[in-house]
Amino acid sequence: MPTPEHEMLRIANNHTRRVMREMRKAERLVERGMHAEAIASLQQALEVGADRYTCYLQMARIYQSRQQWDEAVTAAERAIAEHPRKLSAREADIALFLDSRDYTRAIAASKDLLKLSPRHVPARDALGAAYIGLGDVDAAMRVANDLIRLDPSNPNHHFTKALLCQHRGEVPLAVLEFERVVHSSVEDELTDNARRQLDVLDALQIGHILTLATEDSIFRAKLLRDIEHAVEEKGFRLSELGRQRLEDITINTLSHIELNSRPNYYH
Repeated sequence: MPTPEHEMLRIANNHTRRVMREMRKAERLVERGMHAEAIASLQQALEVGADRYTCYLQMARIYQSRQQWDEAVTAAERAIAEHPRKLSAREADIALFLDSRDYTRAIAASKDLLKLSPRHVPARDALGAAYIGLGDVDAAMRVANDLIRLDPSNPNHHFTKALLCQHRGEVPLAVLEFERVVHSSVEDELTDNARRQLDVLDALQIGHILTLATEDSIFRAKLLRDIEHAVEEKGFRLSELGRQRLEDITINTLSHIELNSRPNYYH
């Protein structure tokens, strides 16, 4: 005859197996695209005592995949209520607000997470994205500077700051930050994008420089004598390739203009 301890162990084992069965069933249903059935299986798992945080977080992700934002947020926030200091559900909550373009709530959720984990880089990154979504470029710039301070070797942060500088018309700073991305050791899509942005900024500035040089003989003379100093004096900043292009143009074009513009005293 089994003892009471054995009976309790048997019941506990049966309970654990049932919970695991429902959880695995939900995973299989998600893989098959049967999301409503997966949610029902997770609800069944909750009823038999499954970990509530895990179930609610999984529900949130399923609802997110279906773009059912309200249901997803409700599930994520139920998970947060179960374990307020765990970060996974808070991260999911922030992602949901960004995906649904609810930037005000994304900012609040990001700040809440940062109170628990001040050096949480993804939350700060999300905060910056939310400020950009609201069009608050100054706040986004503050976040970008914080991210660079926390993780200075990450080229993504420098790329974001460069775009913000470009948006604010701070072209020299934008060029500086894009060059930092290009000079990073990783050759990837981000680096290619930074090069393309530099090409755009170089072309824009070279156009202004050449117009100014044709109209201003003093600047033209300075440009022919010392390109780098003349350009910086006027507030321009070119990339390395941009300076090479300008040098070629200066030698091939502006030198002839300068020569022809000098007065001829011999007749």
